[in-house]
Amino acid sequence: MTLLKVNRRPNGIPTVFDMFDEVMNRNFSNNWMATKGEFIPSVNIKETEKAFMLEFAVPGFNKNDFDVQIENDYITISGKKEESKEENTDEYTRKEFSFGSFKRTFSLPENINTDNVEAIYENGVLHVGLPKKELKAAAVAKKIEIK
Repeated sequence: MTLLKVNRRPNGIPTVFDMFDEVMNRNFSNNWMATKGEFIPSVNIKETEKAFMLEFAVPGFNKNDFDVQIENDYITISGKKEESKEENTDEYTRKEFSFGSFKRTFSLPENINTDNVEAIYENGVLHVGLPKKELKAAAVAKKIEIK
């Protein structure tokens, strides 16, 4: 879950290849793989001392349009917004409103307290809080005295 931007050069000066990678990642994200009626919402991932926070940009949804599930060490967030099937006789010059579904899955680190995950949808952003738990320290080796 921890995402790090990698500096390939020790001096921090980007190379042409670094800039190319950034342009390709920005312009050819996973959205080009989505089929008709599907989209991939943008997500921000923040980490604090106590939790990870996922923020999904999904305006126009209702809280009942989402499904958040944790299984094994993965969290899956999906949403589906359906267009109403009402008879509409209006003729549009241009119609850009779209409806569809999405599904995003992230692997979870072992220090997530899966019993206390919370999701809140407000102002077009779905916030998913993943609180951390303390990991038990590895057992310290114990020297046995030979008698």
